[in-house]
Amino acid sequence: MIGLLFFTILGVALFIGFLAISLRGASKSVPDSSALSAFSQIVTLEGSSFANPSRLLDDTEYQIFLSNPDLHKIARQFRKERQELALLWISSLSSDLKTLWRFRKFLIRQGVPATLGEEFETLRVVVLSLMLLSAVKASIRICGPFVFARVTRRARHGVDQMSYATAGLLGRVPRTGWAEIERNWARSAA
Repeated sequence: MIGLLFFTILGVALFIGFLAISLRGASKSVPDSSALSAFSQIVTLEGSSFANPSRLLDDTEYQIFLSNPDLHKIARQFRKERQELALLWISSLSSDLKTLWRFRKFLIRQGVPATLGEEFETLRVVVLSLMLLSAVKASIRICGPFVFARVTRRARHGVDQMSYATAGLLGRVPRTGWAEIERNWARSAA
């Protein structure tokens, strides 16, 4: 019964997520590369900087271990370790999303202009991304790291989208003000 409830909730969450992704349309604007560079120096994102999440979620080695009856114990240990790593990565992505949200609010408090539509879009991205990350985390705990690997790889998309939007917001500040924003952010984050 609990499994049925979990998969119902997961199905609804994934449906909403996919619907939101399909309705979001084309990217509005890509931030200036100098704004992206300054943004990456100011804000540290651990989960987004993970180099190859597809390798983490690849079950090829697990299947090799599983195919040999003498290596079943190693296969179980391998699966457990990959599950722990995948959960750490998803937790890092959630933390990144929260950091991006805090930095965006910080920029708004610093006087950077943003429209009401942009704020609603940001809120939508944050809420849907946190829902997707929570659903992915639950699926990893229940089903293991390899079952929903494709969805898990896409979990990073919301964080990337939020990063670009926040870097674009930083791009509205004159370059001469970036150093001051970096100092103020470091003070507020400490």
